[in-house]
Amino acid sequence: MKQEQQCRAWAYARDFAVPPAVLICQMAELLGDTERRGIQTVGASQDMSSGKTLDRMGLKEALRAVRTGYADAVLVRDILQLSEDPYTLFRIMEVLQDHGAVLLCTAEDAYAGLRLKNVSQRLYQRAACFGLSLPWIEKEEMTV
Repeated sequence: MKQEQQCRAWAYARDFAVPPAVLICQMAELLGDTERRGIQTVGASQDMSSGKTLDRMGLKEALRAVRTGYADAVLVRDILQLSEDPYTLFRIMEVLQDHGAVLLCTAEDAYAGLRLKNVSQRLYQRAACFGLSLPWIEKEEMTV
């Protein structure tokens, strides 16, 4: 599996009930983290919407970058940036897993966040059934 510095990451931020300036600051922090960690950022998008749907312009851009091979990682602050809904989160992670991409989180361990949302076990099962990789970088593989 790739080290995070070898990833071509798409940065994504989402929030619902905040002023646009707050979302802009979140993205600036996220991009600052990528620079400090040495992660190559190939694009960025954001949404001001609920995380309960896949029908979000910024999310669609991030997933399109993964599907086309332009990015091999999606970078977020935490799991909730993708979705608070376990089903929607699983659907997003399926796209990453199907295309050999990983999720990178700057404020939490991606695996721990997926485990709390009861998504990691289903991704392990999918990986075993279809011979896929896991869509996160193991903590010991990260070099910060």
